[in-house]
Amino acid sequence: MQCIINRRAQFLASHHYSLPELSEAENRAKFGLSSKFPGQGHNYTLFISLAGELDEYGMVLNLSDVKQVIKREVTNPLDFSYLNDVWPEFQETLSTNENIARVIWQRLKPHLAVVGVRLYEQPLLYADYTGNGNEASLSISTHFSAAHRLAPNLSPEQYGKCTRTHGHNYHLEVTVAGEMDKRTGMIIDLTSLQEVVENNVVQLFDHSCINDDIPYFTNIVPTTENIAFYMSNLLASPINKLGAKLTQIRLYESSQLWVDYVGNEKEIFLTVKSEFSSAHRLAHNNLSLEKNREVYGKCSRINGHGHNYQLEVTVKGKIDDFTGMAVDLIGLNKLITDYVIEPCDHGFLNIDVPYFTEVVPTAENIAFYISNILRSPIQELGATLHKIKLVESPNNSCEIYPSSASNSFAAINFTPVLATV
Repeated sequence: MQCIINRRAQFLASHHYSLPELSEAENRAKFGLSSKFPGQGHNYTLFISLAGELDEYGMVLNLSDVKQVIKREVTNPLDFSYLNDVWPEFQETLSTNENIARVIWQRLKPHLAVVGVRLYEQPLLYADYTGNGNEASLSISTHFSAAHRLAPNLSPEQYGKCTRTHGHNYHLEVTVAGEMDKRTGMIIDLTSLQEVVENNVVQLFDHSCINDDIPYFTNIVPTTENIAFYMSNLLASPINKLGAKLTQIRLYESSQLWVDYVGNEKEIFLTVKSEFSSAHRLAHNNLSLEKNREVYGKCSRINGHGHNYQLEVTVKGKIDDFTGMAVDLIGLNKLITDYVIEPCDHGFLNIDVPYFTEVVPTAENIAFYISNILRSPIQELGATLHKIKLVESPNNSCEIYPSSASNSFAAINFTPVLATV
């Protein structure tokens, strides 16, 4: 089974949108304030995703080597640059978020097993490119505040305190995909997309009591799963009229719980996030101290080091017509606590978890271990374990997809995120 590793990098750059074949007034009409010379600047955050089998040392690639390649090929040339001039590709096609991601892919592909590039222009706007010609995706984020209650007449035991009317600061991400225009580098007019989301979703849900104010939920339990499904129905047609395709709704009920709906009938992906603090040492039992130092660097120091690991467990299931849930959330949280958090939290993995007395506790191996111990218990809950993502630090994370038969990148949902520490 393959593993995907994600490496974060950053660069500062400026750019502006202007086509020489258009007049200043035409550029202003087409691109708005983004056409003003000399342009605007961003603190770009970049995630490079690489796929491969684990080697004998428990790694896909040595991340120190990956870091140097990304610096040499991407961040050193782009940092503190004016993008319109730095690479010839940006004279042919404007340096939109989508096109920058595409060009970065092209620059890295000869050197690394790249399967995805995600580029944040700002925390609420990012683009993904996965190597498919001029196709890319763009995600925008917004938020709304709403109250709801989860059907006390149906199952008070299942919903607990959520049967009482309560509220959330929901965070919503809308992802669209399409072909980049070969001249402008855009897949959709960003302002129009933001207006569609605002008019069709935010105005409807913001400062509402979902059960009482939105007729659809009179007889439908407003779980996060059902809300995401309904939002997809509201947005698919207006976005299609803009020339792009709605590919994903991600709805956060909190920073520890969110769902993804990708338009496949009632199938939904639910993610719960947790954290554990552990020490570990990267050292292979059959290698000398010198060889371990050569392979693992500072991570091989004999007394170990530690991380606040962030664990994301994503399960796939169908929204139950009665409960509105894809999985028993209380049961899922208990499984993660019993099987992962309790054994690993505030422990030294090499010593306190028997599996790692013989296996090097790299992030990749830890993720595989968690996947193996959670897969069957989650199946007994009536769901499928879709993804394990383990964030070891803000710069490094890994993810595996045990439910993907082909385990190819095209078959999975690319979702590296900005780590919170």
